[in-house]
Amino acid sequence: MSSLRNKSRKFGRALVCAGTLAFGAVALSGCGFQPLYGVTSSGTRVNSELAYVMIPEQTTRLNQLIRNGLLSTMSPPGGPLGERYRLEFAASGRIFDIVKAINTDTLRRLYKLNVQYRLFDTATGEVIHEGKTFSDIAYDRTGLEFSNIQAQNNAEERAALQVGDDIRTRLAAFFAAA
Repeated sequence: MSSLRNKSRKFGRALVCAGTLAFGAVALSGCGFQPLYGVTSSGTRVNSELAYVMIPEQTTRLNQLIRNGLLSTMSPPGGPLGERYRLEFAASGRIFDIVKAINTDTLRRLYKLNVQYRLFDTATGEVIHEGKTFSDIAYDRTGLEFSNIQAQNNAEERAALQVGDDIRTRLAAFFAAA
């Protein structure tokens, strides 16, 4: 009798698991999930839309670092396929002391980068997407000035890459939803 009861329990558990899996599959199919870099509802690929984004030359080192990162991940070799969209952004970086020693020498610093961006449709001149992003990169300070300059430059470069990746991901999500 207990053998029959155990088989019945196992069958019940299997039935519950199967029902849960079936419900999950139905729920996911109805949620509209689609891969970010797949084909959009209009039939275009997100990667091809990103390849049409033109990013103007920049005048500061920081902005040029961000631009270079974006171009290397969005544009095919040789530049954008066309100028369907134009991306403009403004970046500002600041340095904060986050840990100080008793003798007031800073031991740890934070490089904070804030970026505002706007994507324009070049045919109409309208802003079709805009946003803000940021990056915080901590670095150490030493007693050697050259090391301090290099650490600050490395923090700036890493922050520029991070915000560039974030902007690209946000643009891809925008194109995927369009």
